[in-house]
Amino acid sequence: MRSPSPRAVRRIAAALAGVAGLVLLLLWMQGVFRSGKVRPGESPLPGSAPPRDTAVVVRREIEEWQEWPGTIASRMVAQVSPRITARVLEIKVAAGAKVSARDVVAVLDDRDLKSRVDQARSAVTAAEAQARESASDLERTKGLFEKGAASRRELEAAEARAGTQAAQAAQARDALTEAEVMLGEAVLRAPFDGVVAERLAEPGDLAVPGRAVVTVHDPVHLRLEAQIPESCAAKAHVGMEVPVFVEALSRDLQASVEEISPMADPVSRTFLVKAALPSDAALRPGMFGRFRTACTKREALLVPAAAVRRIGQLESVEVVADGVVRQRNIRTGKAFGADVEVLSGLEAGERVVVPAK
Repeated sequence: MRSPSPRAVRRIAAALAGVAGLVLLLLWMQGVFRSGKVRPGESPLPGSAPPRDTAVVVRREIEEWQEWPGTIASRMVAQVSPRITARVLEIKVAAGAKVSARDVVAVLDDRDLKSRVDQARSAVTAAEAQARESASDLERTKGLFEKGAASRRELEAAEARAGTQAAQAAQARDALTEAEVMLGEAVLRAPFDGVVAERLAEPGDLAVPGRAVVTVHDPVHLRLEAQIPESCAAKAHVGMEVPVFVEALSRDLQASVEEISPMADPVSRTFLVKAALPSDAALRPGMFGRFRTACTKREALLVPAAAVRRIGQLESVEVVADGVVRQRNIRTGKAFGADVEVLSGLEAGERVVVPAK
């Protein structure tokens, strides 16, 4: 067996020396050769005097806020439908049009209704003529009875005829009033000031009772309607102020709870909660919103949000311990006002540096 050449020996020695140097470098970086031991994720900063502006890491009970999806809806929505069956002659509004109360939105074919009104008027004229004739006969019979020229039976018969004819005249007048009211139903009007949300019929369509021709809604008075689990709905009450986030506007609004359903949905076990929204021209019915409520409480570790430094996805704070400031990596969670929750990296009672504003 041949011994290695001097060149091979030198190469092996150089490789061993490189490995030893790398090991020593790693040991130095881990603080083996330093006087103080540093925990992983922590590095000392130059200077030993701690700054004045510090804050204590505290563990505090917080309210856990949760969000529930909801839909913005108008407080007043009317399905304008006829009380009669007739052909649509004209639709006077389009979707998005503003209307005032009593404005005409549609006109129906009223030829049959006008004919009924004419017949009712003729019936009233005939009934009133007969009632007048019966009343005259009654007065004449009363005069004859007082003179003894008519019997009591004749007087009673005249009174009965007069009463019957008067009742028939009143009935005819009621029928005329009803026919005139039905004639008015051929013109459909807006029930309140609002905006036409939908146009559901066109000229020539057959309008029937219960089937809407147009839908009118109030665009000013809006509310968010959301299904809230019973555990959270139990803590809500009418008049309660709640924050609402509107997705389309990318901002929060303050709403007031005005209605809570007294019955839960048997399938989802949720309650329908309605919260009145402030007047805002940018809001529209049908928009998506989130209803925010504080449902539960839990303990959380909190530090001032101003103490957290962020570089990319890395988060760190400067911790003061034994008169020395060290930088430590942490992981944060939700924000609670001026504080932020610490998920890992700190313990309650430690002090962190809060940079001066």
